[in-house]
Order: sequence, then C-alpha cells, then structure tokens
Amino acid sequence: MKKAILIILISGLFVSFGSSQKLLDIYKNGPVKLVPDKSYGAKNNWETLFNLYYDTLNTHGQFREMDKKIIIAPDGSVFMSHNNRYEIWKFSPDGNFVKSFGSKGGKPNQFPMRPDIQPVVNGKYVFTSDVNGRLKFFDLDGNYIKSITLKYMAFNFQPLNNGEILLHGMVLWKAGWRNIIVKLNVTSGSENIIHDYFTDYGVSLTLKNVDSLITLIKAKRNIRLPDSSPFMSRPVISFLRDGQFIISNSMTGGMKVYSTNGKEKLNTKMDIEPVSITEDDVKQNYEKMRQNYLKAIEDLKKIPLNSDEHIQTFPSTSNEYIQRYININQKFLDNSDIYKDIKNYYPYLPYFSNIILDDEGNFLVFEFTGKEDAVNNVFNVIAYDNTGKKLARTSFTCDDYDLSFSESTFIISKGYVYAVAKMKNYTGMPLRLVKFKMTN
Repeated sequence: MKKAILIILISGLFVSFGSSQKLLDIYKNGPVKLVPDKSYGAKNNWETLFNLYYDTLNTHGQFREMDKKIIIAPDGSVFMSHNNRYEIWKFSPDGNFVKSFGSKGGKPNQFPMRPDIQPVVNGKYVFTSDVNGRLKFFDLDGNYIKSITLKYMAFNFQPLNNGEILLHGMVLWKAGWRNIIVKLNVTSGSENIIHDYFTDYGVSLTLKNVDSLITLIKAKRNIRLPDSSPFMSRPVISFLRDGQFIISNSMTGGMKVYSTNGKEKLNTKMDIEPVSITEDDVKQNYEKMRQNYLKAIEDLKKIPLNSDEHIQTFPSTSNEYIQRYININQKFLDNSDIYKDIKNYYPYLPYFSNIILDDEGNFLVFEFTGKEDAVNNVFNVIAYDNTGKKLARTSFTCDDYDLSFSESTFIISKGYVYAVAKMKNYTGMPLRLVKFKMTN
C-alpha cells in the first residue's frame, strides 16, 4: 500500500511571511534531516516506562498511536495521555519522566473513560477529553482544577488564549451528523456555535442488512483504498491559533478557509494529482480483508461467556450476540472475492491521508505516494502558497526511527520535532519519546 508524501501549504491567510520564514527556509534548503537529540530523555528507562507496549498494540487497532498522544507546553514540557493506563504523564523539557496523574475511576481527578490530552489553555492548564464529552482541567503540576461536560462528542481542540477554546463537535441529526464549530468559554462553560455542516451517519452493520451491503458494494464499485470506512471520506477540520479554521476534503482535494466568526474566506483546491490504485494494491487489500475477517471470527470464538472481558466488550452476555457477529464476519469472508476485482474499486487514492499544522502556521498535508518511500523512510515535501503555487520541493528523512505522521504523535515546535516513534531494527521495546533537530 502507499506511503505518505508531506506537502506544505504556506498561506498568507494564516500568518505573516516573516513569522514562517525560518521553517520555510529549512524546507526550501532541504532535504530536511531529522536528527535525534540523544541527550533527550537520557535518564528514562524506556523498557520500564512503556512495559505494556506489546500487550496493548491492538487497543485501538490501526490507530494504536493514539494511546500515547502528546502535547507540548510553552516551557517545552511534554504531556502524554497514556490511554491503556488511564493516566497523563509529564516529561520535563529535557525529556525525562517527571510524574503521572489520574487513574481509572469516577472521582473528579480520575477518568471513567480513556482520556486524550489536549493543548495548554492560557499557558497554565492542560485538559483532557473523552468520547462522552467530558473535559477535565489540570494545572501544569497535574492538580485537578475543574470539569466541563458537553452534550455532544467533541474533537480537534484549539485554545485561543483568551479564555476560549475552539472545538469541533458532532451531534446526531436525523439520518446523519450535525458538525458544529464551537467557541467554548472555559470560565463560564458557555458555548457559541459559529459554523455547522452535515455529514451522513453511515449504515449500521447488522446480520439483516449484511447481504444488501455486499450487493451495494458490488453495484457501486466504490471500494476505497486505503480505508473504506466512512470516516476516511469525512471532511478534515484544521484549527489555526488565531481562531480561523480550514475544512478540507480528502476525496476531492477541496479546501475552504473560514474566518474567526465562521464565514467562508477562501474556496480552492489543493494542487495535488491523485494517485491511481494498482492491481498490486488490490491484491494486498484482498488478502488483508480476508485475514481481518478470519481473525475477527477467531477472536470472537475465544471470548468465554460471562467473563469480565466479555461483559466489557459486549452489551449482552448471551452467546447469541457473539454468534451474530461471527455470522456477519463469515458472510463477508464468504463474499471476499468482491475485494479481488479492481473494477469494484474507486480508481484513485484520496488526495491526502492527514493534515497537521506546525507552530509557525504552515499547513502540512500528507499525500499518498509510492510504497518505496516506506522502505527508505523518506517523506517528500512540497511547499505551496495560498493560491496553490508551488514554492519548494524537498524531503524529510530519518535514519534511526520509523515515523508516524499524526497530529497526535508528531509535533513541530520551535524548530524541533517531538514524536512518539519506534527505533528501527531494535529487538527490545522500540517505542520512544524523541526530540529531533531539523537540519539540512
């Protein structure tokens, strides 16, 4: 399957040219080499700190990096949400472990559900969120301050350093979702919706409709790579520090820029040529899908009735519930030949896989490209201005670590890259919190 190219959109809409000059110069003078700071976190025993790494690889399936999301505080400290422990960890500016706070539970300073760490508010609070809209605020020493509970799921938080937080919320609405962009006042808890749009809810998979879904896939011939889930085709929200925001579409390459009051300022299209899928891509996907269904069936059969694991995983403790999902996966396994024919696929990969903003206002867009880059751990970089004009072409390279470009685990701050990364060719526990110097 394809790996990602890093594309950088430098826009005068977001920051002045002078403020982004330093990073733009690095990009222009590339290739950009990421050199790990070997003194960073030198006192840590990583094997002990991340001793549950191998036990929790599949906690979130392919999104397991989210288990260790990081944010950077103004003084260079790093806060990490360690999901499988229901804890927040603090690392000092030199990368050494300082403390953990929080635990699983219902007390104010505890987390009833897995917490995600969110950025620093007003330079003095970090906060967490969970899938039920609970926001919990702590000072930078980990002391509990207050909670705010929203009436909707919330994602993509951006503190505005004026007592407000810009966020993206989702509310069930008829047959779909109402997406809302909200300004939340941290002190009062008041909310102001400045923009909204609607997306499809998607079809809930049941034993009754599995046959019709298989028929629909065959008829529409729109299986998408690398991920056919409805989340892949949903618009991507990117918040800017000044309160503006961007809504991008990975299926069309479209990009809209909105002002701080939610009004559209720019409607354009990224200068990206989508990549055609190949027979090799289809073959890999076919084999992957078959293995996924086989493993799902195998795992379901292993769950003993009325065990703690069973009760936590399923809302019903009856064997009938488990058998229903075994039957669903068996149906898809029996019809897995639909993934074998390239005619059943959408002909192109998405325009991008992910978007990240660096701390100088540069818009980082990850485009799918050839798989040879995965082997070499090289990520090509193209710089654009706000009209789509290319400003520079370079590449990111890293010799020592396998990188995962994600807004949760890869952060550019003050000319450095902070990342949750895996050491290459390491026989022990490979995961590290790393600080990279960006150099040419």
